[in-house]
Amino acid sequence: MQRNRNKLLDKVKKEVMELRSQSLHNAVIINLLREQPSQQLKRSWDIEIKVGKRPIFQLPAKVNIMQVFDRMKGKLLLLGNSGCGKTTTLLELARKLIIRAEKNPNTPIPVLLDLATWQNHHQKISNWLVNQINIKYNIPHQVTINWLENRLLLPLIDSFDQVPTELSEYCLEGINKLSVDFQPKHLVICSSFTAYKNCYNKFRVNAAVLLKPLKTNQIQDYLLVARSRELWSYIQDEPELLNLAKTPLMLSMMTLAYEEILMAAWMRITSKQEKEKYLLNAYIRSQLGVENNYRFYSKRKEPLPEQTRRWLSWLAKRMAAENLQEFRIEKLQPSWLNYHGELQAYQLTTNLISLISVLFWGFAFGFILTLIWQWQLGLIGGAISGLIGGILSLPGIKKLVLRIILFSHGHIPWNYRRFLNYSASKLLLQKVGNRYQFIHYLLYKHFLEM
Repeated sequence: MQRNRNKLLDKVKKEVMELRSQSLHNAVIINLLREQPSQQLKRSWDIEIKVGKRPIFQLPAKVNIMQVFDRMKGKLLLLGNSGCGKTTTLLELARKLIIRAEKNPNTPIPVLLDLATWQNHHQKISNWLVNQINIKYNIPHQVTINWLENRLLLPLIDSFDQVPTELSEYCLEGINKLSVDFQPKHLVICSSFTAYKNCYNKFRVNAAVLLKPLKTNQIQDYLLVARSRELWSYIQDEPELLNLAKTPLMLSMMTLAYEEILMAAWMRITSKQEKEKYLLNAYIRSQLGVENNYRFYSKRKEPLPEQTRRWLSWLAKRMAAENLQEFRIEKLQPSWLNYHGELQAYQLTTNLISLISVLFWGFAFGFILTLIWQWQLGLIGGAISGLIGGILSLPGIKKLVLRIILFSHGHIPWNYRRFLNYSASKLLLQKVGNRYQFIHYLLYKHFLEM
């Protein structure tokens, strides 16, 4: 049991470190300030707390999320608009909880879970949790069940707002049922304020933590510290751009993408959605043009920007179709092929190669066995060997054919892992172990709509 506990802690710790190091806030500090960020990245947004029916109160700047967690006995709901810092706050809490769990073997183990992977209202949240811990961290189901029953898990549940609207009540009730059935000592849930407000029922937690949009003076301080005085001079008198900058994610993107933004053109855009779209496109251009220390491709051999956009757009569409929040190359499936010739070509090619494989192994072993034994035994042995050889080589053949077809139709480059690592180095994707995800849900939706 202790070995599994250490294994899970190590994996969660690595996941948290990798996700925090690949955040946009972290990139601003390193790329613009030329500094290494401290272990605790200072939040620039205000936090308000709501406990029961008591009045809302603002959290002092010196009080961190871990102190709130302890005061509220470890049962919190994190609320805020998309891009407001919920996941950043959750990761900071996870980092401190891991340190605590490493020091005390009786402390529950924090685990990061994404509710966007829950899409079946017939599935119990407890079963979903067990399956996700098995998929993400390779922990056996029974071990996780034992931990749940003994209150040794600390679920940190993100993305309630990404559950389909028609399923949100089922999901909320399922999480509350988890709280009643297993009575975890601690539980933290993240959601957008809008998604939670529209729910009839409420989570069984001790307090709601609301992450507020940035104030004008906070935006100014952030940009001046990030050496973006010129950007501040442009947006300070533009209410719509200033309003966009109130979201920490958008402010970080503005800071990183400033050189790719034509301010006069951006100011002329009237729609908020089009302004966001312009910024996301500028951010992508900026990241693809930035030099970094990673050398996944030799000089002038990097994918063209339009290739990168096309490949990532295709990946986003396939992940949406398969309801995936994370992608692994090993999980590429024939279902990712379209029905306009690709799937038929795959089936025909795999069947043909399988037949050739069977004949090859059958002939090879049959010939050898005929030389050793009588020809009748050689034929029988060759037939058996051909079938066995064909079956054993079939999975490898299917994967190879799938990659060839996806490559030949321009959906992926030949060396797909190198491209995904390259995209992660450009802060378009995030990489955790052998899993990849888009750096933020807003960017994922942007590629999805390309």
